[in-house]
Amino acid sequence: MRTRVRIENELRGLLRTFGVLFGKRVGSFTKRAGEIIAGALAASPDMRLVAETLMNARASILDQIKVLDRRLSAIARVTPVVRLFMTAPGVGVITALSVASVFDDASRFRRSSSARAYLGLTPRRYESGETSRNGRISKQGNQLTRKHLYEAATTLLTRNLRFSTLKAWGLKLAKMSGFKKARVAVARKLAVILHAMWKTNTPFRWSEVDA
Repeated sequence: MRTRVRIENELRGLLRTFGVLFGKRVGSFTKRAGEIIAGALAASPDMRLVAETLMNARASILDQIKVLDRRLSAIARVTPVVRLFMTAPGVGVITALSVASVFDDASRFRRSSSARAYLGLTPRRYESGETSRNGRISKQGNQLTRKHLYEAATTLLTRNLRFSTLKAWGLKLAKMSGFKKARVAVARKLAVILHAMWKTNTPFRWSEVDA
């Protein structure tokens, strides 16, 4: 996915150098690129060739992404814990696989609340003299899994998913403290919930904040 984005940005930057703005249009990236290649680049064969080459590379990357997506879906279908995790709102195949691989075993933590610290989602504590306050999260542990949980939290908070008290709690926190803090808090809560779901072999409880 990062490679696809880099190719797209490369094409945008190249066109901008020659005074052609990609801009935003209704429709896909492929459709807009096709319009530019057939229109603004029609009089420049060399630039047109470069743009077409980048688009061909992008198409190849998209084909490989589809192959990997199908493979991940196949793994998810035969992995019970992944299917269990995917009952939680915002949690898709990649996040479920990522969390399962990092936790490795449900018995790894005696308490589910330990999962949030393991993934670096708990605030650091600053104490000096009479000063005692919470700082930013520690960011210890697996960075990629933490990112996946952020994405799951963002999906939960911003998309029109089925109602849950977890979403209601997150939206209320977003109004009070801002979206970024709410996203981190929901990601932290999700880490705990997912471990508890695995430990008890229980699907997500939509009517409750905690599993």
